[in-house]
Amino acid sequence: MEAIVNIVVAVLLVAAAVFVASGAAQETGNDRPIIGILAQHPPDSILDGLEDKNFTSYIAASYVKYLESAGARVVPILTYQDDEYYEYLFQSLNGFLFPGGSASITDSSGYGAAGQKIYDYVVAANAKGIYVPLWGTCLGFEMVSYLSANNTRWLTSCSASNKADFIILQAGYEDSRLFQQMPEDVAESLTNEGVTVNFHRWCLTPDNFTESGLSNDFHLLSTTYDSEGLEYVSLFEHKSLPIFASQFHPEKNMFEWATDDKHNNIPHTTSAVEVGQYFANFFVNQARLNNQSFASEEEEQEVLIYNYDPYYTGKTGSSFQQAYLFRNNTKHRKHSMEEDNGQGNQSQQRREDTAEANEITINHFHYNNQTIAPLHLVHYFQYNISNSVWEG
Repeated sequence: MEAIVNIVVAVLLVAAAVFVASGAAQETGNDRPIIGILAQHPPDSILDGLEDKNFTSYIAASYVKYLESAGARVVPILTYQDDEYYEYLFQSLNGFLFPGGSASITDSSGYGAAGQKIYDYVVAANAKGIYVPLWGTCLGFEMVSYLSANNTRWLTSCSASNKADFIILQAGYEDSRLFQQMPEDVAESLTNEGVTVNFHRWCLTPDNFTESGLSNDFHLLSTTYDSEGLEYVSLFEHKSLPIFASQFHPEKNMFEWATDDKHNNIPHTTSAVEVGQYFANFFVNQARLNNQSFASEEEEQEVLIYNYDPYYTGKTGSSFQQAYLFRNNTKHRKHSMEEDNGQGNQSQQRREDTAEANEITINHFHYNNQTIAPLHLVHYFQYNISNSVWEG
């Protein structure tokens, strides 16, 4: 009888782990998630329409609205900052997004250099049991593939710009976190309608996905065909870490409205909007599984995107309706504000307490002399179980 009870308990705990890691909405999770979006150098299509061109980085406002639509707030992650700046944000944010754009994915660009730091942090934090999700879109997808393949570029030139497509699901997709929670009508739209819009000139083929070794760590969830009939990977997720990437742009379905002949195929149908909203909800729910926070409300307010006004770049020639623009001399008080008030030690203690709260203490389950690998669980499931490059 005792053996049966032990088996039931183990099964229930594993089920709970899968449920939590899947990203299902949790009433007891973090209901104030803040996600960092990585900035990059602004293209001429944005700067040419501005009287003041003295900006060093930007974020398309569609990514901000995308995350806000699912209940998150946003902090811009600026480029060419010191390590203290990035460490401060790493310890305070609940997730990270690499957007599409036109920067280099190597460390030769501010986008690539900061992306490397964020990626390394996400991998290290999750290895310690701190659940930190990362999403890459388009260029961000390509950077995730590059960084995950030991800084090797496995991309092939392709023709997939201004193209709205359906996706082709691959074997085992139904077991992924991305699809376990997906409503049936959203999955039908994805596979039967042109609801994923693409703006990229580089593709990761299924063969390169395997040859690069990415298939050892990632599930290939879907592929798409470019205009010349080349099949490429359009969606993948890490097998154990909360890292996800789409070659297509889910945010454009809801928030980008360009009509020029290079951007006039963005789908805005009801089903396309539902698809975009699903991906937004999914990733924000992943961020809800992280309980990190800023040491004070004042520190939080200092870095939120609300400190900046978006520019209406759509009317001056950009494909982005709105964009946030930044200068590298932007100053953030970070924790120095509290240190000036003699509260630095309290801030540090709060960060240490938060980190400890996020630690996951599940060891391996043991059943019938077989070891079941640990699953990443959210901070509030704490069990101590022993014996158990151009892109749009």
